[in-house]
Parts: sequence; C-alpha cells; structure tokens
Amino acid sequence: MKEINKDQAISRFQEMIRKKTISDKGEDTYREEFEGYYALLKEMYPAVYSTVENIRDGQRGLLLRWKGKNEKLDPVVLMAHHDVVSDEGQDWKHPAFNAEIHDDCIWGRGTIDTKCLIGGIFEAWETLINEGYTPERDIYFASSDCEEVAGKTMPEIVEWFKENKIKPHFILDEGGAIMSNLPMGIKTPFAMVAMSEKGWAKLTLTARSKTAAHGAKASASDKVSAPVKLIRALNALEKNPMPAVMTDAVEEMLRSFAPYIDGPVSQVLKNIKIFKPIVKKVLESNADTAAMIASAINVTKLEAGNEKGSVPDTATAVLSLKIAPHDSVDSVIAHIRKVVGEDIEIEETKRSDPPRISDFRTESFELVKSTVKKVFPDVGVSPFILNAGTDARHFSPICNQIYRFGAFRLNDDLFGTVHGADERLPVKDYLKCIEFYYELIKGIK
Repeated sequence: MKEINKDQAISRFQEMIRKKTISDKGEDTYREEFEGYYALLKEMYPAVYSTVENIRDGQRGLLLRWKGKNEKLDPVVLMAHHDVVSDEGQDWKHPAFNAEIHDDCIWGRGTIDTKCLIGGIFEAWETLINEGYTPERDIYFASSDCEEVAGKTMPEIVEWFKENKIKPHFILDEGGAIMSNLPMGIKTPFAMVAMSEKGWAKLTLTARSKTAAHGAKASASDKVSAPVKLIRALNALEKNPMPAVMTDAVEEMLRSFAPYIDGPVSQVLKNIKIFKPIVKKVLESNADTAAMIASAINVTKLEAGNEKGSVPDTATAVLSLKIAPHDSVDSVIAHIRKVVGEDIEIEETKRSDPPRISDFRTESFELVKSTVKKVFPDVGVSPFILNAGTDARHFSPICNQIYRFGAFRLNDDLFGTVHGADERLPVKDYLKCIEFYYELIKGIK
C-alpha cells in the first residue's frame, strides 16, 4: 500500500467519533449530529464524493456507488453502520465522544462498533481514487443510521437493490474480528470470518389456573397453580434444549484450527468427519462453542402474583431466542410447544429468521482470506457462525456470499467495551484496517 499521511487519517477518524450519531434515544433525538456526520464525510473525503454516485443524498443512511470498468459484473457491497449506542449511565475514563488518544488508543463510542470500518473504507477509497485507480466492478458502500435498533434504513437499501435488479457478487459487513484466547488452547490469533449469524425472537409463555380468592393453594378444579405449571414448563425446556448441529462452516473452522494445536486433538480435528460425535459433545460443553451449533432459549423475565397471600391465577415468562442458521423461528417455537405442552400459551412478539450460511468455498472468501494474510501475516483465518446480528442479514435473499469481519484485533479487554464503557481502538489497528480495505479493493476482480 502507498504510504498515507497517518496523522491526518487518525485526525479524520477522531472527527467521525466526535459526532454523536446515537440511535437508541429515539429516531430524531440526534438527527442534527447525523446530518453533521454526512457533511463531515463530504468535507474530509473530497475525491470520494467527486467520483462516486451518492444514491441516498439527503436521506437517512448512506449508499454510495463507485463505478467500475465492467458494468456486466455483479457489484461488491462493503458495509458498516455509523449509528452508535448511548454512553448514558456508564463510567468512562475518557469522555465517550471526545476521541482522545491515550495509551496509544483512540477512545470513544463507535471506535470498534463500527466507525473504524467506515473510516477504513473511506481512507482506502480516497487513496485509491487519488492514485487514479478504478475497480474492475462496481463497489457499493452501504451504511445504516439505525442498525443498533433494528431500524428500517438497511431494509430500504436492500429494497433499492431489488427494484434495480442488482444482485451483489459478495458482501462484507461487520461481525468477526482477529481474536485471541480461542478454545482448545490455541495461542495463534485467528481472523474469524462469519458465514452467517443468529436469528432471534421474543416469546411470552403464560400459564393459567383457577385459584381460590384468598387461599394458599389452587382451587379443587385446578390442582396445579399457574406458577407451578410455568416452573414445570421452564424446567422441561432446560432439560430438553434445541438439538445441536455441526454445519460445514463449523467443521471447516475446526479443520482450520488443527495445524495450530499440539497432540492428538490436532489429528481429531483434521479428521473431523470421523470424530464428529465426540467433537460435537465437546463443543456442547462449552458456552462459547455451543452457541455456534445450537439455538438458545433464555428466560429474561418472570412474573406471577404479589405478596398479599393469594395464589396467582396467571404466571408469565419472557423468552429470548437466539436462532442458529440451521433452525428457524418456527422450528424453535415448534420445539418449545412440544416440550411445554398444550396447556401453556405461547405468544410471539418479535422475530427475525437467521440468514442462510454463506459458502466458504468461493473465490470471494479466498480474497478475504488472502487479504487478511497479507495485512496480518501472523494470524490464521477461519469461518464461523456469529452469535449476534448484523445488517447484512437483510441482503440474504439476493446474495449467497455474505461475510462478516472487521479487520482489527479484538482481545478480551476490548471485546468487553463494545456497547460498554471505555470503548477504544489501538491507533496501529485503525491504520491496519485502512490497509486491509485498500488491499481488498485492489484484489477484487
């Protein structure tokens, strides 16, 4: 990559962080900050905005098109979101929107999630355009102002692609990162590139019973009280979790790990097809790895009665579902219905099915992988399933090569700051993020 002015690049990134593009305080609470953010990008990246087509100019969110040499080729879509969560109620060492540099890190809300990706893309575009570079195929940049609140901007952008009959060649959004402290004692950092992500749903379970007005137990016509019915149902769910499934992406992840593990475990992972039942049990026993191979059912709220002594005739539990890509919301609800029985009412309040698993046996994934190895030669690269959600899921109906990866190192300390206090990104990692997008774009054929 051609040498860039690092100080100027960092200064521009700081200006991006200083805009309070907060989306979880209501749709228009920080609208002036969003408008100022869009104006700032135009000011800081003149070569970009004099070259690309600004498709959503004046609208919420960003959609830019950098025209390529061959319009017959399907485009690439690079993604990130510029909205952030609030810092309200958090104790920061350095103010969340000052973008100060301390301990060789840029501190601020959005440094990791995900303005670093936006800065990396814009710096790469500005540099390449100034070098006279034109990509082989169109490259779009799509960014939402409401990803954190599952808003409508990205669905609108995807609808624009559908209306214009544009099917992306591949998509790269946020998701994984370069992780350390991986399972099975792996010491080598790995670039974890997500092939899919969890879906989600919210359910309310309700148990009912006929109870005496002031009694200490249920009436004779209904011997089991509502709270007891509900507790029994939840206990049954605990004993009957969703079945785990070893997808191809998870198997490939384990094969990728094999060369970096000593002893017999390495041979087991290299021959994963033979030892799949054993490996599956091991993965199920660890909370982090279990999340990749099974849908999760978690109780987030319980409510029944009061302290006045009467037996409540209604008891409710709110369930949060994380849906693995091999399942669907309907299949998980069917499982719950089978386990808890017909006597428990089930009300669905929210849902989003998981997107299909993207193929890792593609030239596009190999491009991401080779770019990672070029910019970060000390790391391994592996597919995995993301235990979270991204805006990329909206593109699933029109693209089967969707990858989720942020080109920065994310150790345990930094991971814990996402949506929390003291979010920060090492300066050197931001510069590497720019380099990654520069090399990735030049590698797009």
